[in-house]
Amino acid sequence: MDDRFRAMVSVAIVLMGTCLGLIAGVFAESESTAQASGTVIDFGDYDTVWSETDPSEYDTAQDLLVHATSINGYPLVMSDDGTITSINGVVSGEAGSWDLWVVYPGGTEMMRLDAPYDQRPSDYTITVWAYCAEGEEPSPVVDYTGMPIYGYAQKYRVVSLTPTITEILASVKAGNIIVGVDDYSNYPASVASRIGTDIQRVSSYANPSLEPIVGVNPDVVFCDGDLQSHVRIASQLRGVSVDAIVLYPGEDLDTVLDNIFVVGRVIGHELAAEEVIDDTVHIVDTISRLCYKSSAGGTVDVMVSLEPDISPFVSGSDTYISDILSIVNASNVFDEWYGWVHITSDRIPAANPDKIVIITAEYSIDEYDLLYNSLSAMWKETDAWKNGEVYVICGSAAEMVQRFGPRTAQVVEVLGMMLHPDAFDTDVPKIIGDDYEDYLTYSSGMSLT
Repeated sequence: MDDRFRAMVSVAIVLMGTCLGLIAGVFAESESTAQASGTVIDFGDYDTVWSETDPSEYDTAQDLLVHATSINGYPLVMSDDGTITSINGVVSGEAGSWDLWVVYPGGTEMMRLDAPYDQRPSDYTITVWAYCAEGEEPSPVVDYTGMPIYGYAQKYRVVSLTPTITEILASVKAGNIIVGVDDYSNYPASVASRIGTDIQRVSSYANPSLEPIVGVNPDVVFCDGDLQSHVRIASQLRGVSVDAIVLYPGEDLDTVLDNIFVVGRVIGHELAAEEVIDDTVHIVDTISRLCYKSSAGGTVDVMVSLEPDISPFVSGSDTYISDILSIVNASNVFDEWYGWVHITSDRIPAANPDKIVIITAEYSIDEYDLLYNSLSAMWKETDAWKNGEVYVICGSAAEMVQRFGPRTAQVVEVLGMMLHPDAFDTDVPKIIGDDYEDYLTYSSGMSLT
């Protein structure tokens, strides 16, 4: 498969996400799934404690909470009206409050219930006692199809069906237990070097088949909620007693962090997952502060395009890229459109971005001038082109940018440098490819090996 076709496949997969994600959610509601047995105490920031127990043995959710705090040695203080004052010294107040959250059978969304907590815990897929600030929700407790992520036995043989999931597994120190990957997984080198020996390619990205996956005897298979075919294969795997987890569509940074948490929790690598999440949040916050300093030059109007086509696909709102633009003090000029949008060429000069970022597999790092000068007339009417503010991400850097995983902090730094070069102590080239790590300072430690 040549690079141009790979790019076309990438575009198609990105664009399929929204509509197929909706289909996947509908499909999930009709699926019968095995249920974990227990309850979760969530202290916030992905700090969760699972208590294995049979909810049917407790008349009320409050009784189950008393049991869970008791077996974990957590002091529990409740007021006379049944609301929770504190758990293990974490006190309800202005910063947050303790509440009961539940997932209903067949559903995927968490719902908050008000005190008194006299509901029967066996009426729900899972119950969560969570400390959350106003407007926040607890850490995820089910996958994209409603399958609980708690209560699994130790996993020793894992299959990944996307390059992003492969990277997540490697980031949480689980690369050594991967036994199967999709056709596109090629990073990190510690995993890629084992493909064909103790790791087998068992799936195409968009159309996984049951037999090759089952053939490597996995303990768990991780799938992508962006694709209906992955939701379908997860159901088939569960039907033959193979655990399957479907991750959430990668629409923003929070979803990326949720997926890292889910993977870590399912395979018992939650501490490593929390470390990746904490490091990512810290680095992203640091880069964001740099981009919002007055010396960075203010908000930049940006167009992000997949390929330098006359009428390209561009990032609209509710995309991973658009979320990152907001983090690095940039305004997406096509934010009024939802998802990845195929625009007509006349919309480019009408939007008139200050800067343009092109993500491409078609050009290499030494072909910037060729790309820049061969852009169509409509592109050349923009301030971005006239002022030489067209940036290109190609090669392995383009792959990284299109994978919504543990290298997100590096994506944030690359885009931050391109859009606000005055905020960084490095000379930022107009095109970055396989050499992208040479320009990283804050996120260099997030590279996988």
